[in-house]
Amino acid sequence: MKRFLLLFMGIVPLMLAAQNKCMYFEKMVKLQSEKTSLNTSQSDFGPAFVGNELWFSAYTDEEIVKLNSGDEKKIYYNLFSAKTGAKGNVTGSKVAELDALSEGYHSGPVSYCPATGELFVTLSNFENPEVRNKVYQKAEIRLEIIIVKKQGGVWTKVADLPFNDPTYSVGHPSVTSTGDTLYFTSDKPGSIGGTDIYMAVRTNGAWGEMINLGDKINTAGNEMFPFIYKDKILVFASNGRGDGEDLDLYAAGFFGDKIMEPNALSDLNSDGDDFAFVIHPSDEIGYYTSNKTGGVGSDDIYKVTLEKLGKYELELVVMDRKTMQNVPNARISFAGVVSVLSDLIFKKELEKDKTYSVSTNIDGFMNDSKTISTVGKPFGVIRDTLWVEKVVVGQKFVMENIYYDFDKWDILPESAIELDKLVKVMQDNPGWKVELGSHTDCRGSDPYNLVLSQKRSDSAVSYIVSKGISSDRIIAKGYGETELVNKCDDGVPCSEEEHRQNRRTEFKILELN
Repeated sequence: MKRFLLLFMGIVPLMLAAQNKCMYFEKMVKLQSEKTSLNTSQSDFGPAFVGNELWFSAYTDEEIVKLNSGDEKKIYYNLFSAKTGAKGNVTGSKVAELDALSEGYHSGPVSYCPATGELFVTLSNFENPEVRNKVYQKAEIRLEIIIVKKQGGVWTKVADLPFNDPTYSVGHPSVTSTGDTLYFTSDKPGSIGGTDIYMAVRTNGAWGEMINLGDKINTAGNEMFPFIYKDKILVFASNGRGDGEDLDLYAAGFFGDKIMEPNALSDLNSDGDDFAFVIHPSDEIGYYTSNKTGGVGSDDIYKVTLEKLGKYELELVVMDRKTMQNVPNARISFAGVVSVLSDLIFKKELEKDKTYSVSTNIDGFMNDSKTISTVGKPFGVIRDTLWVEKVVVGQKFVMENIYYDFDKWDILPESAIELDKLVKVMQDNPGWKVELGSHTDCRGSDPYNLVLSQKRSDSAVSYIVSKGISSDRIIAKGYGETELVNKCDDGVPCSEEEHRQNRRTEFKILELN
């Protein structure tokens, strides 16, 4: 705990409000931590996501050698970054950052606002003449926050915060997604405890006064390392809430202008100090710092996997496509298990990251099937509909958008899309036998049109059989111009649209076994 006092004396997510508490991490997410390759034999702390990088504070290799030998003179925390993947996993080795700006200062932690391109950086404040040139471990080090932005590809200081003061510390920034509100830590005189969490709002480019978050967050102990998650949940460290002096992690949700009662992040809190928890925008990976038993150095950075908790509930109905009414006592097969719907809604709890098949099996109806998946979906209720249609033997259905090139019978890509729909109908209704009939308009001789339509029908049936439908379930029939649907017979003047109505493909139900 001493190292933190020297610094200051010298996470569409869902927020549930219940009994005035933020229940997100307690009820909706399980936090699982593991060691990272970032850690050294000395202190590594304060992770923060900056674009596609993870930034943190640590010592250089040369400084680690000096510290390991007992030499503590002119030793400073430096900022480093490591590349991260799309979900926040570290993929690269560490690289030094802000060398020129932080030379001779302790630097970090930081907070980045993608909306404004601003990086808020904690630095030790040497404006106090009582501190200048003193050894860090023996001095009362004050902190300040500066703002840097990339100019010409180089991080450049663009502003100091107006509430930086040489007589007290301001540090540990966390900025909201819009860049208009900053949360930070300070031991300003009048604080509730040793260090408190404050906020400040920026309006028209100007920062307002420091606002203490009050005794709902701050205690007589020390609160520090705030992280504002999705602009709705404040994660922070405190040693004023538990039984001991160690820092533990807490989360408190915002409900309008009110702050909910904090909850301990029990999945992460340990026998040591646990602090500086940040979460990647993917909501899947986070990092925090701890000096718990089993670490590599005095402070280590741990990776956290956020496993979302909850359940999926399916609500499925069977509807008649013609009447738009529920089908009573519909029989369905869900994941291979047949059920009869005594109620109008089929309800089932589903597993995470799983895909299910569901189909109807109703005599006298054109049945339907589909897949229901929870892969990549948020927890909650999944509602879907199976559409069926009452049919009789001899009933015909016109297949739209079945086209052929002039004087050709090859299956075009757009026609294949429509034929795939008939394949699905045949799969959903395994007892059916059907006829696929091809029709032409009156233009061309009768014998020619009969041959052409038969070839087109044969081609379509061959395609359907190639998709796994048994050849004894479907018959190809070419009708030529023998079954025109309008007046457009030989010698009758007709529009192109009227001729198109006759150039059609139909399937007719022959058997309903």
